[in-house]
Amino acid sequence: MERRRVLVLLSGLAVTIALTAGAQAPAPRHGEEVLVPDGPGPAVDLAIALDISDSMEPLLEAARLSLWDIVNSIAAADPAPRLRVALLTFGSSRNSEAQGWVRVEADLTTDLDLVAERLFELETDGGLEYVSRAVKAAVEGLRWTPAGDAIKMIVVAGNEPADQDPEVDLRSAGAVAADEGIPVTVIFCGNPEQEEAATWKELALHSEGRFAAIDQRSGAAAVSTPYDEELARLGAAINSTFIPLGESGRERQRNLVRQDENVAKLSPASAAGRAQTKASPGYSAGWDLISLLGSGRPLGEIDVQDLPDELQRMTAEGREAYIATQRSRRDALRQQIAELSAQRRQYVIEQVESGDLEVSKTFGRTVRDAIRAQAKDQGLELLAE
Repeated sequence: MERRRVLVLLSGLAVTIALTAGAQAPAPRHGEEVLVPDGPGPAVDLAIALDISDSMEPLLEAARLSLWDIVNSIAAADPAPRLRVALLTFGSSRNSEAQGWVRVEADLTTDLDLVAERLFELETDGGLEYVSRAVKAAVEGLRWTPAGDAIKMIVVAGNEPADQDPEVDLRSAGAVAADEGIPVTVIFCGNPEQEEAATWKELALHSEGRFAAIDQRSGAAAVSTPYDEELARLGAAINSTFIPLGESGRERQRNLVRQDENVAKLSPASAAGRAQTKASPGYSAGWDLISLLGSGRPLGEIDVQDLPDELQRMTAEGREAYIATQRSRRDALRQQIAELSAQRRQYVIEQVESGDLEVSKTFGRTVRDAIRAQAKDQGLELLAE
């Protein structure tokens, strides 16, 4: 697919205008930065837009169940991509009518716990499903990576015709996304032979994206494995190795615990996927002392006032020894999580190949397959599942 440079909204005024034209956005909260992280891997921006009208509770539950496995499917590339995720909703009467019932719940961010937090706060409610308005809001209202070679994609999912919007034509919305180099993967929640599915296929065609369909009744399935409970335990253990910096870091750590509690309510499989995410180097970048030191920042450049009280009271030698111990513990936990995650992945592959497990119609698997194919088109090879 031809690469195109995405329009960058450089000034605060331009950003405000774009957001007003596209979709209402909530007030920023902790960690909602939009800077592109440093690293050797390619920048990957993924925007997920979900229909949260009355009938879409299964889709919302499926997104909660599969968020961490979706993230892990991208992070598994080598070198690890610099991933940011955004969340949008449409089809709810709680959203702004002036913005076509579309809302930016979280702009593109490396703070995946923030995305999870917003996802768990959502409730379904009756409204008009303006799919093309959601695509337009994502293209024009999010702060995409400016690099011309960044990988950008939108995933939009719903079950009503995609051509209902009285103001934004789906063909033009798709064409604008394609022109900006942001293909749209559309997921129709229903039978692909239904009449309504044709409009979703058309949106995929005009955006140079992909079409997929899932059965809502099975879309929220979670794949359980014998490794899930141990992975969840290791994921909880790694929490004690994070050393938050400043108040924003402490809030990130508090939200980490809240999202652990949320995912524990879903399933051991989801907790296992989250453990794998938490073990990745990019998860705590920017707010955790050990991650910051690992990126090359000298300890002497860190403001002592930003350290936890316990470390502030230590001598310089004691502080260095404590950090070394925590780093060693984290490395060991990461290794265990990586080994078990590989075994978990292999178990799922074997179950699918043997015919004992059907995952092709689940939301998470459908999104991961689409992302894998779309990423390959843009030069990024992800692991097969």
